[in-house]
Amino acid sequence: MCGIAGFIQRERPDPATIEQMLARLAHRGPDGDGIWNGTHDGWHITLGHRRLAIIDLAGGQQPLTNEDGRVVVTFNGEIYNFPSLRAGLESAGHRFRTHCDTEVIVHLCESEDPHVVAQLDGMFAFGVWDSRRGRLLLARDRVGIKPLYYAPLPDGGIAFASELKALLCHPAVRFELDPEGLASYFFLDYAHPPHTLVRGVRKLPRAHWLAWQDGELQPPATYWGLTTSEKPVSESKRELVKTLRSKLRQSVEAQMMSDVPLGVFLSGGIDSSLVAAIAQKSSRTQLQTFTIRFDDPQFDESEFARRVAKHIGSKHVEETFSEERLLETFDEAIDCLDEPIADSSVLPTFALSRLASRHVKVVLGGDGGDELWGGYPTYKAHRMAALYAAIPDSVRQNIIEPIVRRLPVQPGYQRFDWKAKRFALRWADDDRLRHLRWMSNLDIADLERLAFSIPPGVDHLLAGRTTGSGLNSILALDFASYLPGAVLTKVDRASMANSLEVRPPLLSNDLVDFAFSLPSRLKVHRSGTKLLLKSAAEAWLPRDIIHRRKKGFAIPLARWLKEGLLHDHIEDILRDSPLWNLDAMPREPFAEWNREHQEGRVDRSRTLYALLVLDRWYRSVRSAQKHSRGRVCHTVG
Repeated sequence: MCGIAGFIQRERPDPATIEQMLARLAHRGPDGDGIWNGTHDGWHITLGHRRLAIIDLAGGQQPLTNEDGRVVVTFNGEIYNFPSLRAGLESAGHRFRTHCDTEVIVHLCESEDPHVVAQLDGMFAFGVWDSRRGRLLLARDRVGIKPLYYAPLPDGGIAFASELKALLCHPAVRFELDPEGLASYFFLDYAHPPHTLVRGVRKLPRAHWLAWQDGELQPPATYWGLTTSEKPVSESKRELVKTLRSKLRQSVEAQMMSDVPLGVFLSGGIDSSLVAAIAQKSSRTQLQTFTIRFDDPQFDESEFARRVAKHIGSKHVEETFSEERLLETFDEAIDCLDEPIADSSVLPTFALSRLASRHVKVVLGGDGGDELWGGYPTYKAHRMAALYAAIPDSVRQNIIEPIVRRLPVQPGYQRFDWKAKRFALRWADDDRLRHLRWMSNLDIADLERLAFSIPPGVDHLLAGRTTGSGLNSILALDFASYLPGAVLTKVDRASMANSLEVRPPLLSNDLVDFAFSLPSRLKVHRSGTKLLLKSAAEAWLPRDIIHRRKKGFAIPLARWLKEGLLHDHIEDILRDSPLWNLDAMPREPFAEWNREHQEGRVDRSRTLYALLVLDRWYRSVRSAQKHSRGRVCHTVG
């Protein structure tokens, strides 16, 4: 697991540029760095790498070339099927010098067809320079686990990096807020690819490759598309459970490949508990599992994590975080995000990653289980949508909605009033628009108050009906948006800020394909969620763990914004933030939303938190810009 950066430009590069970009990525790769330089038809090519050594500790240095030195790669990630790919490449005459997975990419990408990327099973982002064709190929994994930013340069070149702030270290990449990125951020809690919050900087979408050749940047192209099915299956439920158990075991075992100590994040929920149980069963040694405990019982799951650890026999490591202690890490956790994400669970994720990093360099996590197998309460709400849609508009608008609006705001996690208001007041007949509005931060009318329209990336999501129909279509929507945009990005930044690699076995290629080949009735029904996954889990876990009520990895954000440190933060921002001097968005709506929140009339915690994160990010980048004498390079924080 590493950090990558590089650029192609006409002018001979200043060596300090790639050094500054790599310095910004040092947390992603504290075990070493490397730089490769070349020229081609008047272009100067520079590739850089920061390494977190996990596999082939002695031989995995990068950038790495093929036999004749004409193809070179800088790579971030892990390729779990590299042994079989290597065997095939060796049979075709390729010669290998190392035992690392990186070298497979070099030889695979000697092919003229970029779609060879589809053969890779893993999490990855990489840049491959092919001097024979004068081509730079950038690619990102199917799910979007590893990040990749890029920017066209004014001279026709290109720059790329694992993180936005590293890319801003290039002197030709300027810092200016992108209104479309801002609209996406306040609607979805993140800027949906290809947008970012910086004009001219783009994120490569998941399952895409991008080619630069002879001064021309080709549009991003997909190499894999998600397909879903609602068709009945011929196999019995027992046969499907048996198949799923086999695939789960194979995926976890493949992702346990490591030359350094490995552990497991364990929240006590079904996803992480299942991964931990299979991993410990497959391990020859006692694994370490990690969890953090909260003071507030509404948000604490540590009791369940301890029970699972005792059941599977892992060595459990737990740390208690009071509100005061968690808030002490607030600024550091927000800074690790690199690009703003308005998901407050980054705080406990950052704390958990810091705890685990003191013991191991690699952990397995349970991310992806909700999106593949239907774990969120929202999916059950969609099952009720047909009944609500049958109610006449006049009854909904004149009776139900006024009653729901008057429901008092209650404290706690996903209270009834919060769910009822989301369901009724953000209703839409179109199922995909309804889902996005239920999940969104600001609703469409609130975006309009900020002079924002629905951003183009969201329009694309709404138009993306090639993924099928029914509830699987909604799961596919989250798989394509919320999962990579918020969940996986948060985990990547929080873990890599602590030089820790997190692998999600539930998102292997085989498991993703299998999950979406099944009808949604095997996942969500009146009786519950994650039906088939829970049945499979009974081979490893107690029933009371499997079937307990879901609890998210959350913090008491609404209360924190009404009192104490975060309250003071938001008041300071509303009084004096550099954002108000940009004409990017008006201040008054935020001031009004804060008053509503403080008076307990409306829970505006997500929106206020989004403003808080945006303000800190903007201040940090602007400060770096001033200190670098016009060159935008953020090297601390």
